[in-house]
Amino acid sequence: MASGGGTMSNTYLDPYDTDAPPHVAGAEGGIITENDDRDTWSPGQRQLASWFEAGAVAGLAPPDMPIDPLAPLLGFIHKLAVDREQDDFRYLIYGRAIAKHANMGMEGRFVSELVEPARSLFLTHYRDLVARPRLFVGQVVYRGTDVRYSTWPRGVAPLGTSQTGVTHFIVFTEAAGTEPRR
Repeated sequence: MASGGGTMSNTYLDPYDTDAPPHVAGAEGGIITENDDRDTWSPGQRQLASWFEAGAVAGLAPPDMPIDPLAPLLGFIHKLAVDREQDDFRYLIYGRAIAKHANMGMEGRFVSELVEPARSLFLTHYRDLVARPRLFVGQVVYRGTDVRYSTWPRGVAPLGTSQTGVTHFIVFTEAAGTEPRR
């Protein structure tokens, strides 16, 4: 407790301003693009790709593949579960570093609860990766004058088996100009 009876903000547990809109709320649109040029990938994108490629079979990482090698990226990682009944994706983990940059927390919530244009972009993106599982490395670029971070490098690794299809995604994302701590 702070003096005077108020509470102090805990930037680990509550890293964003719940009274302010998400960073993307002012965006007029956006696009997600794939990037096959490994020489231009960020260190985090390369780390996710190396982890995925070490165990992936037919475009899917096994659901029980240890994620210990991704520990340095923890604040920049999301884990989503595929919800086929709702044709949606639930955030099981929403990285705290990203929550701070995006000014929103999505843990336990669905992609369909995001504000536009993020909602439409991500629903389409994840549905495509369910239909055609593969490692995705690229970026999200938002258009608009009121967007604090317009470029978000990302990597998406689908988890599952040939019997189940995609059941989860491990997503690395960062706001342009930020680097995960090593």
